[in-house]
Order: sequence, then structure tokens, then C-alpha cells
Amino acid sequence: MSGFSADWLALREPADSRSRSRDLIDRAGAMLAQHTAPLVCDLGSGTGAGMRAFAPSFPKDTQWLLTDHDPETLAIAGAAKGVKTALADLSADPAPWPEACRLVTATALFDLAAPEWINKLADRLAEDKLPVLACLTYDGRLGFAPAMGGDAALSAAFNRHQRGDKGLGGPAAGPGAAVALARALSARGYKVQMEDSAWRLQAPRDTLLMKELIRGWSDAMKGLVGDEVAQRWCDMRLANTTRLTIGHTDIFATPPKG
Repeated sequence: MSGFSADWLALREPADSRSRSRDLIDRAGAMLAQHTAPLVCDLGSGTGAGMRAFAPSFPKDTQWLLTDHDPETLAIAGAAKGVKTALADLSADPAPWPEACRLVTATALFDLAAPEWINKLADRLAEDKLPVLACLTYDGRLGFAPAMGGDAALSAAFNRHQRGDKGLGGPAAGPGAAVALARALSARGYKVQMEDSAWRLQAPRDTLLMKELIRGWSDAMKGLVGDEVAQRWCDMRLANTTRLTIGHTDIFATPPKG
């Protein structure tokens, strides 16, 4: 699975926090409140941003197991009081939760995963009758303001890039991941609820994040649209972008009763 630096995770955390569906998080919290000291397993937890976002809506006695393949970001997450961490290779085992787990959570994970990996995870969730709260799965929507020449071509190239192998089972579902996850869970009898969680970024509040995104996209696109085209688009966007929308979808899914 592709790694992400602690600096990048810190830069995106405020946008993530604003964008997650509070309604779905609250529903997950209400479900957890039926248990005493419920254990939540967060997949690909990074520095623990998901836990920090979910905690206000979850019972105060919630226990956390944060899992990631990166020991450096996991060490940051594990500094929180009462939090357990575990190094986990999700590409080898998509289900690193213990038997006592009551909820599986993930943030910005499933668009990195292959459809086969998503199905394998859905099988394991269904076997253990576990609900899942999946936030901020990229869904292919990109919007730029003001609109400029090259935006459509860049967006199409980026979505092609997102379907490359990101280390979770082969070529990733990318923009189709939220639909793939919802279908996989529905096919296993889950009740699936989906909500929009798009990033709606604007200058000057989100200027640093927008510039980092634009530079990153440009670098990734050079192999698809050519160095000169990508750099020209990057320069124009860095100089002119005032708003940026990046589509995400949140999912809360509960297993069939019985």
C-alpha cells in the first residue's frame, strides 16, 4: 500500500474533519452505545486522524485499535492515551481485527484498493457480522474555479492514474471504489447508507493544501499527458485557483440481523 507522510496527513486533516458525514458518524456512535467499552479497529489509521474525528460521537469508553503498515505514523497515533496500535499489512490480510471488535473504520482507503481486495474485505466483515464506517473514499469528481483550459483532460488523466496499482491487491478501484464497496456489502445482506463528503476547498483558508494537491497531480500526470502540458496546467492553476472541489463518499453499513 502506498505510504503517506505525517506532514501530508496533518495538512489534509482539517479538510477531512469538515467533510466527513456527521450523520453517519453519529449513527455509528449510537450503534456502539449498545455495547460496553466497544472496540473499534481503524484500518490504515496513519497518525490517528480518523479516531480523532470519530471520538466525539462515539461512547466515552470506546477502545481503539489503530492499524497501519507505517511504523512512524503509527507511533504518532499510539501516543494518544489508552490507544493500542498494530503494524498490519492490509495487502496480505484485509481483516486485522480481533474477535472483540464491534466496528471497523477507515478513512481515504478504499479508492486505493483493488475490487478483488474490496470483495475479500466484505467477505471477512460478513463472516464476523461487523459494521463498517468508511469515510472520504474518492469518487472521481473534480471541480476547479475559475475553470480553465486543460481541466477536463487533467481530471480524466488523474482518474485513470487512480486506477493504477496502489499496493492493495492490484489495479485500484479508484473513482469506482465507493460504489464497489456498497455493492459488495449489499450483496452480502448489509444495509448500506451513503453520504456526500466532498472536500470544498477555498483560498485563503486552504491555499497550502490546494497547492500541494495541484503540484502532486501535475507530477503524477506527466507520464499520461506529457511533461510540458502537465507543467503548463500546474503553473496556471497555482496562479489562479480560488476554489477546488474533490468528490468523496462516506459509507456506513450494518450487517443483516440474525
